[in-house]
Amino acid sequence: MADPPDDGRALAALCESLPRLVRMAGSEGWSAELDEARRALRGGERRPQEIVDDLSRMLGLDVLARGKPVVPALPTAGDLPPPPGGYRCPLGRCRREARPEPGGAIPACDVYELPLEYAPG
Repeated sequence: MADPPDDGRALAALCESLPRLVRMAGSEGWSAELDEARRALRGGERRPQEIVDDLSRMLGLDVLARGKPVVPALPTAGDLPPPPGGYRCPLGRCRREARPEPGGAIPACDVYELPLEYAPG
């Protein structure tokens, strides 16, 4: 059975925001809660939208605003255009897409701890 569309959007936003959430959790003392949410998500015990809703309530903010993460991606560096193509969810569970950055690292899915999969353009 396919995941509901809200779960795909939630997973993409969570994946994109997770590096910043990990830093915030470390500095604000809620790393254990975030680690437990990631474990439950990886194990299929909880739906992505449920995890996002719980984190939102815990933090008193919306992790998703109109389908986009509240914590936006950092701007790309450099003047060169990105290579053609892009990176996608390695498990095909969400709609997250990341553009390659010249000389940058391969984007990763921090939910499942895997590199994103490259699809040539």
